[in-house]
Amino acid sequence: MALYRYVILSRSKPGEEEDYIRWYSEQHLADVCRIEGVVSGTLHRLALQKVYDLDAPQWTLMTIYELAGDDPQRVIDAILAVAGTDVMPLSDALDRSGMIQTVGRQIAVVG
Repeated sequence: MALYRYVILSRSKPGEEEDYIRWYSEQHLADVCRIEGVVSGTLHRLALQKVYDLDAPQWTLMTIYELAGDDPQRVIDAILAVAGTDVMPLSDALDRSGMIQTVGRQIAVVG
C-alpha cells in the first residue's frame, strides 16, 4: 500500500482567523482523520510564504495529511463526499478562494 502526503494551503476570511484555527484544530482534523485511508493530519501556522510569478493570496495555514492506499483520489473523494455535511461540518470562517490542495508521493529522502 502506498503512502501519500495531501497538503492544503488555506486561510480564513478577514478577521476570523482565530475561529478558523479553533474549528480546524478542534474539529476538522479529527473529522478528516476518521475517513478510511487517512492515517494522520497535522496543522501548521505558516511562518513564511514566497510565491514567484503568481498573484497568490497570503495563506495562513498548511495542513498535511498522510494518506494510505493505491489511489489517493479515492480517499480525497471520500473526504469531499462528506464535507459540508453533519459528518464533516465546514466553518463559515473558511475562505476557499485561492486554496491549494495537492497530493504527492515521496520519491527521495535525505537524512
